[in-house]
Amino acid sequence: MQTVFLVLLLIAAVVAANAVYSRFTLLPVAFLQIAAGLMLSLIPLYQNFELEPEVFLFVIISVLMFNDGQNTNMRKLSHQLRTTLSLAIVLAIITILVVGLVTHWLVPAFSLALALALGAIITPTDAVAVSSITSKISVPKDVMDTLENESLFNDASGIVAFNLAIAALVTGKFSVWSGIGSFLYVFVGGIIVGGILGYFIVALRIMLINMGVDTPSVVVPYTLLTPFVVYFLAEGLGVSGILAVVATGLIHGVQQKRLRLTTSRLQIVMSTTWSIIASILNGLVFVLLGVSLPSVISHLQQRDTGSVAILVGLGLLLYVVMTTVRFVWIQLGFAQIRAWTHREKTLNSLVAALSGVHGTITLAMAFSLPLTLGRQAFTYRNDIIFIAAVVILTSLLVPTIILPLLLPKQVEKVSDEDLTQVKGEMVTSAIKLISARYGDTPSASEVIAILEGQRAVDARPDRAQLNKLFNECYNIEQQTVEQLIATGEIDSGIGEQYLRVSRSRLQNQQSFWQRLWLFFKFIILGRFSFSKKARMQRKAMHQFKHSGMTREQLIERNRNMWRQMRAAEKKPYHAVVDYLNSQYNDCNHQAISIVRRSYDQRHQRLSGTRDLQEAQNELLIEAFQLEYNFIQTQLAAKQISHDLGNQLYEQISTDQLVYLQSVNDD
Repeated sequence: MQTVFLVLLLIAAVVAANAVYSRFTLLPVAFLQIAAGLMLSLIPLYQNFELEPEVFLFVIISVLMFNDGQNTNMRKLSHQLRTTLSLAIVLAIITILVVGLVTHWLVPAFSLALALALGAIITPTDAVAVSSITSKISVPKDVMDTLENESLFNDASGIVAFNLAIAALVTGKFSVWSGIGSFLYVFVGGIIVGGILGYFIVALRIMLINMGVDTPSVVVPYTLLTPFVVYFLAEGLGVSGILAVVATGLIHGVQQKRLRLTTSRLQIVMSTTWSIIASILNGLVFVLLGVSLPSVISHLQQRDTGSVAILVGLGLLLYVVMTTVRFVWIQLGFAQIRAWTHREKTLNSLVAALSGVHGTITLAMAFSLPLTLGRQAFTYRNDIIFIAAVVILTSLLVPTIILPLLLPKQVEKVSDEDLTQVKGEMVTSAIKLISARYGDTPSASEVIAILEGQRAVDARPDRAQLNKLFNECYNIEQQTVEQLIATGEIDSGIGEQYLRVSRSRLQNQQSFWQRLWLFFKFIILGRFSFSKKARMQRKAMHQFKHSGMTREQLIERNRNMWRQMRAAEKKPYHAVVDYLNSQYNDCNHQAISIVRRSYDQRHQRLSGTRDLQEAQNELLIEAFQLEYNFIQTQLAAKQISHDLGNQLYEQISTDQLVYLQSVNDD
């Protein structure tokens, strides 16, 4: 139970860091997640917290790699296959060897196998981390595509090399040719096994779709279990489980068109689920770094007070070495990134070198180091984790500072302000048309309320504006009722009773403190009202007994009264609706909506037209079509850009799908 509680706190820390980042984007989200982990480390429960190393590869890395694979654009990957393989395999192996040799030379206490394991840990790059630090600058598209494709396979290269180095570290034996043969078997075998398993898994999912078994409760868990099953089977065959997961993910990406033969609701649920899971898993690793860092530093200081400074220096040096090797490799043309001039080539090479950010996979491999070697504590485990942390922080910090100096700021195709403004105009236009055509129908209010929900969240409506509208509407009702009484259309008693009921609408104008006082009176003083209510009931029963009326006659009298009330309510209601429709604009839409909804709810109760779902659905579909027409008109008149129009189209489609799906569920 304690472990479950600790994991839930880690997830809560990720959520908190992401929430802060959504409002303050000056720092990369990874830094905020590390800070959240540092705060958790102050809790006594986390002072000796350790997660089993196997958990990282099986639970975290396999899921992240599968998600990266299924989201990879195969067309772009095939066009950049040579560059991708050059960076992800050849450069990765060279970097591992260089880092290993430099580390072993500088720190002889690190055996060559351990130094190579360190090289395998800090070599993989993280495209997600790159995106977090380049969100405000314009990175050349070819460079970004190259980094994304590279991170997909150099993770696997690093993991395979890491496993071989750990095996050599445990056994104390390593043969170059045996190592190369093992690397090829594990690497190529993982891709083949993953491809075969991916084919059968996709075929089974398509069969489920064709059989009509494509509900989220079946397909989503089926897909979520895929990376675990593939990883487990591949590792059981002695090949790379990570590469098998990547290959399976790529098969899913290739078959996306066939897998889309399912409901739109399922597609939205799938994409949202994977997005959330990937975000949480990425964040968990950085939070764990923050949680573990104080303990790691404490262990290092207990062994040698100078260890921390030495390891910091080693981490900084290794980052410089890796960045230099990347720059030289790309600049010499071993990895082709399209550039038209020599200056562009140099700039792209430098940007690609600096963008070799290290993140989730590096940390996960560091944490997956065995706790013991030969039944003894792994002496240098904390050293490796600390060096990896230094490399990660440096690789995040350096491009955060330097890249904005080299690249222009990112120009948003569509700003949030423009999107909010045009969307508000679109909603206003649709509401006005619906009000003009169906303003006096019971279902129009519900449709208008749904359309209002499409707007961006605004501040609360102005209280004075709301009070004024309620008062003016009541005055309109009063004038209409007086006219009905004067013309003899309704009885004066019914008119007065209707106005007493309508006056209760003004309770909506009460402030928070007035409502709180009423609540206090109801809870604290309510017992005094019960006796008063009982006296009134006894008085009514007494009048009933002496009136000479039967129970059936009394019921019929009440029914007749409510029939007259319904008849009396129609014209005042329509007069109020006409007035509200004429006053509607972008400045008062919230207040109008509140007042309109109040009157519509009363009208539905009196008229007995509460269940109008079918008519409401038809009206809402028409309203969505009016919004589509608005966008088309704006595009034709060149009042908005195509990018803005596409975003609006996408939002309307999502709103329509979500609403209609919720109706079908009901």
